[in-house]
Amino acid sequence: MAAENTAWQLEEFVDSLVVELDKTRETLAVKAINKPLSYTVKEMALDLNAFPSYDGDQVKFVTAQPGQQGASKVTIQLGSITDQQVRATTKTPGAKGDVTIQETDVDKATKKKLRKLGVNTLDDLKQIEKKEVDLQKASDDTIDYRKLANLIQKSKRNQNPPQIHRVSLSMDQDKKPSLVIEGKNLAIDPNFSPVAVVNQTLSEVLSSHPNEIKIQLNPAHHFLESNELIVTCDPFAVVKVNVKGKGLKPDEEENEKKDLV
Repeated sequence: MAAENTAWQLEEFVDSLVVELDKTRETLAVKAINKPLSYTVKEMALDLNAFPSYDGDQVKFVTAQPGQQGASKVTIQLGSITDQQVRATTKTPGAKGDVTIQETDVDKATKKKLRKLGVNTLDDLKQIEKKEVDLQKASDDTIDYRKLANLIQKSKRNQNPPQIHRVSLSMDQDKKPSLVIEGKNLAIDPNFSPVAVVNQTLSEVLSSHPNEIKIQLNPAHHFLESNELIVTCDPFAVVKVNVKGKGLKPDEEENEKKDLV
């Protein structure tokens, strides 16, 4: 009879219980902002009647049905928490600008595992990264940390997007023209070389810095009065600009820089 029920592990049960308790605590933390809590959650005991089994590797339980005899009793005791403890130990959810794990494209199983570890937002991931915690080890290698690391980098990039202040045409001493992009937060990843495409043709990036990117021009780019410039600053930032040449030909002048719109 007992075998007809779904077997469960104590770890899974406790993890699920903690997640529910965390949700309750977060709700209380939000409520306490506008209305001080007027009560305290006291001790609570939870008794489970179950049939344990051991397969040589894991201990599993099957919940006893009404009237079944011989079940073991498992008691889980929960302590008390005051409103001051709720405020002191709980991060208020829904902070402006914070991105929740549920909003990301992480798979469902990873989201569930992160929730059990108390990771609900990308800010939580950043805090874990600062403390150099290995989530793969903490989750028994079930979490793809590389994908999570990309989420952190993407979040950081969204907070510091590239800004273009000026695009100009420059000539070197050999009369070779180039586009100079000036701005902010342009090439900020030292491990990534920006990629530029001018009028649908790949162009060489001569130099790249957070405040400037210099792009080589050649006849194959067909630089005209209106030109499309696409620059991939890093894997998480791509900018597209319409550069107007105002009829200026790249070989007209030497050693000078002309502003473009």
